[in-house]
Amino acid sequence: MIWTQRCNYSRMEKKSEKIGKVALDLTHYGGKDLYSEGSPEDQILEIVRKEPPERYNEMIAHMQTWNGLYHLSDIRGNIADFIPIQRSQRVLEIGAGCGAVTGTLTKKAEKVTVVELSYKRSLINAARNKDAENLEILVGNLEDIEPDLNDEYDYIFLIGVLEYAGSYISKPESDPYLSMLQMLIPHLAQGGEIVIAIENKYGMKYLAGCREDHTGKFYDGIEGYQGNNKVKTFSKKGLMTLAKDAGLMTKFFYPYPDYKLPSVIFSDARLPQPGELSGRIRNFDADRFVAFDEAKALDEAVREGEFPQVSNSFLVFMSLEERIQSFDVRHVLYSRHSDERDPRYQIRTDILEDGFHKKFVVKYPKKREAEAHLLTMYDNSSKLAALLKGSSVKINTARLLTDDNGEFLGVQFEYLSGKTLDAILAELIVKRKKDTALKIVRQFAGFVRTKRLPDVDFIFSNIIITADGAWNITDYEWIKEGADPEFIIYRAIRYFMTEHSGIIEKEELYKAAGYEGGRDHEFEAAETMLQHKISGDYISLDKMYSIFGRGYVTLDQAVDSFSGLPRPFHGRLYADMGEGFAEGNMPAFDAEVTSDMKIVLDVRLPEGIRKLRIDPQEDYCMIRLLSATVPEAMVNGRVCGSTVIFDNRDPQIIFDIPEGAAAFHLEYMIRMTDPGMYEEILAKLSEYETEPRGMLKKPREKEQYVKVSALHRAE
Repeated sequence: MIWTQRCNYSRMEKKSEKIGKVALDLTHYGGKDLYSEGSPEDQILEIVRKEPPERYNEMIAHMQTWNGLYHLSDIRGNIADFIPIQRSQRVLEIGAGCGAVTGTLTKKAEKVTVVELSYKRSLINAARNKDAENLEILVGNLEDIEPDLNDEYDYIFLIGVLEYAGSYISKPESDPYLSMLQMLIPHLAQGGEIVIAIENKYGMKYLAGCREDHTGKFYDGIEGYQGNNKVKTFSKKGLMTLAKDAGLMTKFFYPYPDYKLPSVIFSDARLPQPGELSGRIRNFDADRFVAFDEAKALDEAVREGEFPQVSNSFLVFMSLEERIQSFDVRHVLYSRHSDERDPRYQIRTDILEDGFHKKFVVKYPKKREAEAHLLTMYDNSSKLAALLKGSSVKINTARLLTDDNGEFLGVQFEYLSGKTLDAILAELIVKRKKDTALKIVRQFAGFVRTKRLPDVDFIFSNIIITADGAWNITDYEWIKEGADPEFIIYRAIRYFMTEHSGIIEKEELYKAAGYEGGRDHEFEAAETMLQHKISGDYISLDKMYSIFGRGYVTLDQAVDSFSGLPRPFHGRLYADMGEGFAEGNMPAFDAEVTSDMKIVLDVRLPEGIRKLRIDPQEDYCMIRLLSATVPEAMVNGRVCGSTVIFDNRDPQIIFDIPEGAAAFHLEYMIRMTDPGMYEEILAKLSEYETEPRGMLKKPREKEQYVKVSALHRAE
């Protein structure tokens, strides 16, 4: 339903639309969306209109696109889920898109006001959050809407928005990024905060070979976005400078792997430990290359204290002043989201600190169905405590956490300072103290066999060693009465090797633990059953990646595949002045490789030259001639269309040079080929050769493409 009415704060005619309980204000909408992803948005709109949120995960797998994952995944909401927004507070979200984060905000705040430029995305947002009566969506450009914003907000969210300020802030001769912040500051309530999620231009994944998210170019942010003033990401220092120029203080969090699909949120008060960051490759948006092992590089950055500088993304809280709060208010230092699970087991684990600097660990249910799982975990605490009575191993006891009305909120644990056994073992091995690490593994295995703990999740990363040397069990989600101690030992080593492959052979750990092998298949089947119980029908990101993840190539693979290409002057040129080709007759030339990997040669010909010979490589290779000053050449390879396969290590291309010619231009592409491939290729090639061996003529376009495709079939 659409209607018009006169509004008190503007002379403009106010146009409104209602979807469920959500109001869309179209007063400032120009009637045409200035950006759109096209048909994927139509598909998403259809999904949110027809399907319940519980089926979005399944719909993402059906869509098999980055658009679907980015706009529909409930993992997107993790970026705001941990923020302690009170039910009495008001929130402004700029550039909410399809509402992936909006739903999380509406469950927390008294009122959520959204400003979104796209009408279609606003429709999607309203449809997916149609029962949120505290949600209002203002459709139009922020610059047009801002003068009519008459509220003060406790939080103003810019999730993936600040980087586009150059496209939508039109103040002449001003920094659009600073102008955007200055525009929003007057709308902050006392103690209010601007919350910005944005990529780090020096993020480790961009150094390692991911494309810049907004331009699709490799290293575009690192190189300063040359020739582009419409989009810009920042380093940590750059954001701090921007905030300072706006008169704002900053507080940084570090979403991992990034702010788009975060599973963990770190802070300066709780940074990652070595081994805590996984190195899974999950490039859904674009192809990439892998220059180095990101997990190992991140571990090194963590050890050197440089993680904040190379975090892939930032979540920055900017404010004019500190929020006035009582000392019993708890601030989040860390948040881990275990949500790639069956809804019955989806939980969030936070580390919090109150005004007296006392820390706590709290596990919250992310879905109502998960409350029973946390209550079971609370019961497990007392069971394990009884089993461990009198032992040197302690249990981190749990207590129930409720609100003022006695409603269940979560389970609280004591915060333990120390290192995980996982981190200690890895550090010992890396520092060449392997014997000490193996001794600890023997102690672990002996304890498991003696106590016969039912805690299937008794793995190294769930054991914290405190300063007094005590072992503390911090996580006991998965209890199974009568659990096989050998399975628990096997599983602990299995997960350690998953995170630390390459630093030690798993057989050494199994031998130290006294595991004799022979049951791997049985234990892997048991692990599969456990994971199936945990995940249920939920399709994890790992599974999504196997369905529609984009490709990648390692740096070694790329170099091996394109050896000889980046330096075209590896080839050699010879001139025949009438007495044959001679080394001393090499003409001068300029060579370059274009962005599409094409080699371009411009040769300055010596006076009196008869023939020009080009040896593109000193190995087997394939050449595709694209253009040349002289249309025909002699080659000592096999010809198919405009492609030549050189089945020898002395490939040659010889051009007859017209009398008086002073310059020669040539463009070609080259691929190095394993000699072992030639036997099969050449056996088939006779069916497709277009000219006798040794003669290459420039074909007509139609013939060229037909023959090239035929050659590919032969390969």
